[in-house]
Amino acid sequence: MEDRKPSSAIPPGFAREELLELLSHCEYFPLTLLLAPAGSGKSTLLAHWQAGHTRRTVVYYPLQARDNDPVRFFRRLAETIRSQVEDFDISWFNPFAGEMHQAPEVVGEYLADALERIAGGLYITLDDFQYISQPTILDVLSAMLERLSGDTRVILSSRNHPGFSLSRLKLENKLLCIDQHDLRMTAAQIQQLNAHLGGPSLSLTYVDSLMAMTEGWVAGVKVALLAYARFGTIALERFNGSQPEIVDYFGHVVLKRLSPHLRDFFLCSAIFERFDGELCDHVLERSGSALLLEDIAVRELFMLPVDNQPGWYRYHALLHDFLAARLAVEQPHSIGALNRRAAQCFQQRGDLEQALQHAQRSNDAGLFRRMLEEACEQWVRSGHFAEVLKWLEPLSESELFASPRLLVPMVYALTLSRRFHQARYCLDELGARASREPTVDVLTRQLLELNLELFQFDLGFTPGERWSDLLAVGVPPEIRALALSILSYHHLLNARLQQAISMALEAKALLGQTGQSFLESYADLIIALCNRNACRATSARKDVYHDYQRTERSSPAWVNRATAMVVALYEQNQLAAAQQLCEDLMAVVSSSSATETIATVHITLSRLLYRRQSDGRAGRLLEQLSRILQLGNYARFASQVAQETMRQAFLGSRPAALDALAQRLGIEERLAAGEWERARPYDECWERYGLAAVYWLVQRGAQPRACRILKVLAESLRRSEMKARTLVVEANLLVLSAPQLSKDEQLRALLQLVQHYGIVNINRSVFDEAPGFAEAVLGLLQSGQLDVPEKYRETYAEFLLAESTAPAPAPDLASLLTGKEVEIFDCLLSGLSNTEISARMGIALSTTKWHLKNIYSKLNLSSRTEAILSQHPRN
Repeated sequence: MEDRKPSSAIPPGFAREELLELLSHCEYFPLTLLLAPAGSGKSTLLAHWQAGHTRRTVVYYPLQARDNDPVRFFRRLAETIRSQVEDFDISWFNPFAGEMHQAPEVVGEYLADALERIAGGLYITLDDFQYISQPTILDVLSAMLERLSGDTRVILSSRNHPGFSLSRLKLENKLLCIDQHDLRMTAAQIQQLNAHLGGPSLSLTYVDSLMAMTEGWVAGVKVALLAYARFGTIALERFNGSQPEIVDYFGHVVLKRLSPHLRDFFLCSAIFERFDGELCDHVLERSGSALLLEDIAVRELFMLPVDNQPGWYRYHALLHDFLAARLAVEQPHSIGALNRRAAQCFQQRGDLEQALQHAQRSNDAGLFRRMLEEACEQWVRSGHFAEVLKWLEPLSESELFASPRLLVPMVYALTLSRRFHQARYCLDELGARASREPTVDVLTRQLLELNLELFQFDLGFTPGERWSDLLAVGVPPEIRALALSILSYHHLLNARLQQAISMALEAKALLGQTGQSFLESYADLIIALCNRNACRATSARKDVYHDYQRTERSSPAWVNRATAMVVALYEQNQLAAAQQLCEDLMAVVSSSSATETIATVHITLSRLLYRRQSDGRAGRLLEQLSRILQLGNYARFASQVAQETMRQAFLGSRPAALDALAQRLGIEERLAAGEWERARPYDECWERYGLAAVYWLVQRGAQPRACRILKVLAESLRRSEMKARTLVVEANLLVLSAPQLSKDEQLRALLQLVQHYGIVNINRSVFDEAPGFAEAVLGLLQSGQLDVPEKYRETYAEFLLAESTAPAPAPDLASLLTGKEVEIFDCLLSGLSNTEISARMGIALSTTKWHLKNIYSKLNLSSRTEAILSQHPRN
């Protein structure tokens, strides 16, 4: 496994040892708050502390204004933690949280639980927290902090107070606050900084004067000392200490004494958020900017290097604001031209976001509209639908509807983000305008219509003959490719695998030629699913590996191909790799991801977690997926969730849970109505709910009736192309029929099954979805009547080795529980009450209850009595 932890370089700048010592006390507090105005040295302090810290893993998350969105904030938080802690559990993260109105307290509870399980502890540093004001984010973090009791520490750096109460943390002595008074520079530190900046020695009188004027504010002190280093004592004599005047002084004294050439460079480069030499050369129409930037950075003129982007810089926020204001006063006529050139430069570099921002600031409406149209078309091709919506939604209806080139990507983005009613409204408007004047051609509108109906109605989609015009001779390749993609998925949903894969293969070739990278990856996913369902495991694996390896992780196409890779890894029993990839995908799936991806990742990860005895987390994922599926007509995926939920309850021998689920699904009513009494054309929902009914009936001891259902399902499936599902059903039927067969008959039936489907297709899915089937295969191996490749034996050793039939050992508490949880569990086993446990552990009663709740969840227990019996069973 690759090591994702980057090496920590020693950051440049002046280190303040006394402050570093104070900040080191954060080890003893769940929350540390750095609260001070801009320019107080918070980020510099954090950088020096992180570079010298080794006792815990440090996760650094620098916030921006656009992070004030729940989905983006928690996705980036999950990704940032996983970059340092590869096995961090992100089953708490719901990329649809904003749409599903999930209780923030629940998300906070799950997040705290995930953090508790990180071995060795963790520091989470949220820098520039003043950008965060969204109530959902604040409520989740507040709930998380209240429940956090392990080795995780949180550090918030902000210019203002965070928007949630800190009272409880203060009362329980769980808060360390370092404010602007702590961050003020001392006289000794001013002398040290002056020496660091290369200034002549300061007299005590000047130091006292500077302390009085700046009150130790780092940015003010530094501005004054930089001027002193360049211009001598006159600079300090003319210095005034209030913040506005410090900035004014910086502009009119320090900048004023720069050469006109350098001063102009400072002013004009203020149009950028960040910049490098090549960008400055192009936009400012000059040369040698890279060397100049290096020189300015060395002189520490409030220009900072951008993390992880060598050669890129940004101005300190105070200086940037001042420079932008001065540019508007001194050179207002140049701002438009500078931004136009910047927009064109960023567009050529492929940074469409920055290009649009500069085009918008140029006040050139035509340029902005042209760039927006081109950017949206590119984003649709690459699958960046959230970016389309981000830029188009703020437009007025008149602006949006005036441009068909904007309406088309808007319909695509709304459709693939499951906002079907809005997509329909825009599509109807497009049609209405087409009736009055030529806008978008008929084929494109027809394609948009079919695409919307497919995603909105899923199995209920009926294209009829409307597709024929889209596939006629002479149709543009792009239209044909998109139509083939839609129809191939439609055929896959209806189990017409040959038609689906034929169309998907042609679509893939055309999409690659026309630059539709996202839909090309979607065609890859369709092909992989077709091969999987058709029991062509070898073909599926080969194609999946190739497609996955050639895709950049930053591309939305990676999500589709990584999903296919998850399936391949899981079915080949490479479970650790499958789980890691699932966790990676969980952090990036969004409302614009394919439903196939969302469902596959959630169900596969749930199944893998259940296997590792993380029943609570496994169940939460399925519940989360169920809520997501309420956003549309997804009966097919809902049936997959139902089958998996019933399977886990069956394997866990939880009759009450099985009965409750059966009641919710209406299994008894369906059985009474004879839903599975006779075969029908293949219907995935019917098959999945049928298997759920089988699990429930077997648990109730009604094996004969379960066998009848399986026979009906098998009869239906044999008429279809869904060989993989047929194999699962027939494997279940063989297991349940075994008691009525002689040993020879059992072996003969199993051998026929292996010969018919091929041993390579008897994979992890079959073993998991047909409980008991692995033992049957083991018996066949032991009889000597089945010869399988050694690689197959190695891959499925956990099922095929005789010792695997022995009772599973009791779970290792140390591997499942934190150190504190083990101590609390020992107290419980000793017969102590919750109050007595709290007294012995020195923690609050509510904290004890919280720990016990986590313990029960991790050990799959429901009560104190069950916990005691699990360790001291009755004779």
